[in-house]
Amino acid sequence: MQIALANPTHILEVLSFFNENLDSNNSAVYSEEFLCPLGIKASIRRKQMVVATVEGQVVGAFRFYRKKTQNKISLYQFAISEIYRGQGLLKKMLKTINDLPIISLCPTDSYLNDYYDKSGWYLQEQNEDFNVWILND
Repeated sequence: MQIALANPTHILEVLSFFNENLDSNNSAVYSEEFLCPLGIKASIRRKQMVVATVEGQVVGAFRFYRKKTQNKISLYQFAISEIYRGQGLLKKMLKTINDLPIISLCPTDSYLNDYYDKSGWYLQEQNEDFNVWILND
């Protein structure tokens, strides 16, 4: 398995990967931007997408951006292939950029809150719409 910043040669495969692993019925998809091909392409060009590949196939991907004013990294979007879920792949991938705390918004009614809770994220704050999770390791 290789984990690295995505590059323009990954664009079509990453678009296909997110299309297969995310849809608007997913309770964690709170913005149509998650499904927008232009946003995904732009994040790859800005070096804000990390991919995990096995034999050239994308099995995990996440989009992030550095919050300059807060000294944090925001995990904006991620997906892991079903066969690689539950193996700590996202955390391995995050280690490639983990020089600052990583924060992630999750809708309060999403099943993904269980993932954050069980995998070592800390619930930093909560409001009516979102839980704000933080990872410091």
